[in-house]
Amino acid sequence: MSPGDYSKQFYKINNPAKTILIVFALCTFFFSNTCKVTTEGPRIAEPGELLPDSVYISLLANMQLIQVWNSSSDTMALDSLKQKLFSTFGVDEQQFLDSHRYYQSDFEGQRARLDSVKILIETEKRRIQEYEYNSQ
Repeated sequence: MSPGDYSKQFYKINNPAKTILIVFALCTFFFSNTCKVTTEGPRIAEPGELLPDSVYISLLANMQLIQVWNSSSDTMALDSLKQKLFSTFGVDEQQFLDSHRYYQSDFEGQRARLDSVKILIETEKRRIQEYEYNSQ
């Protein structure tokens, strides 16, 4: 076999199905090892002044209510409401943002916190509806 024949033999594919299977296996191996998502625990460092869950959940629920209210009405500035809310809870905006970023990095924990926010908002909604019903 002459040296020119080796290049021809190299490009000749005897079994295309086998070649496709090998390429597919290599791609699967590569992507399965590089694209892992874990849902365990926080991924970022805990901030120095982390808000406790109880304060964070109440503050987040109020922030959500302000966002919804602000989207339906443009009579008040959102920033002034946020500042009033932060002063009511005795925290500053940066402390809330740092805590929010940290809590969001823990997917399972944040899901539980958001469920608590949802329950808190629904409870408040029912309380308001009962008050309106009783005052009629």
